[in-house]
Amino acid sequence: MKNLGKYVFSLVIFLFVATQCTFGQTHSDTVFSKQIVVVKMKNGTEYAGTIKSKTTNNLVLMTENGELNLIAGNVKSINANSYKGKYRFSNSHETRYFFGPTAIPIKKFHGYYQNVLVSTNFVNVGITNHVSVGGGFELISTLLGYPIWFFTPKIAYDITPKLHAGGGVIMAGFAGKASASLGYGVFTYGTSETNVTFGAGLGYIDGTFSQAPAIMISGTHRLTSALAILSENYIIPSANTSYFGVQGLRIMSPKNAFDVGLFVSPALIDFIPALPFVGYARSF
Repeated sequence: MKNLGKYVFSLVIFLFVATQCTFGQTHSDTVFSKQIVVVKMKNGTEYAGTIKSKTTNNLVLMTENGELNLIAGNVKSINANSYKGKYRFSNSHETRYFFGPTAIPIKKFHGYYQNVLVSTNFVNVGITNHVSVGGGFELISTLLGYPIWFFTPKIAYDITPKLHAGGGVIMAGFAGKASASLGYGVFTYGTSETNVTFGAGLGYIDGTFSQAPAIMISGTHRLTSALAILSENYIIPSANTSYFGVQGLRIMSPKNAFDVGLFVSPALIDFIPALPFVGYARSF
């Protein structure tokens, strides 16, 4: 327990300091000084930059990597980019860590598809600017005829630009068999680039509530346009207090996110130091 306390304390201090350093920056270091647009091509490729010239045949886009000549007939849409941060694009995966939620809401008609460890699939979508619904299934159990399912509704609000509050339910079970639920509440301090989340959840299984709430302490800090660090941690108070978490990185593009990390827990130490975690998600 002493080592666990030191680990959690160090984690909170690191994430808090990283958050303060990021908030100390201003938006004067935006990538472009003119209006940035996002040009979406018919093949799905997207480019961000400022329009230098446009004719019926060609579109010349100034990007941070130089001048880009595009065939106008291959352009599907051109939309203004409201993102004013210092990176090339906004973080479209701000509403979750590796799998646990932040208190940042999923906006109306936006969402994401997520795959965890190849076999587990999720979809979450906002039905209003504050309410989202989601769920998923595990592929191997489904092929065997006993699918493991998930249901993940969430309510979240932006109290201030840097303070967010939310709550929801995580349900899981076998089709037609037993299920378990976790009701939770979370507070997130920060922005999509850098934030810390504190939360607690109470489990319910076989008609019985857990004796004590599980505690979540998680955070992220964006290092570059394409790279962020993530830390997701859970403490389960009991007679034998237990801990588990995932530590790693997120590799990002405007829509995609690849998460790689290590699942760690004192219970694993006698057998193996850590287990790999791999996930992929695409926002829409």
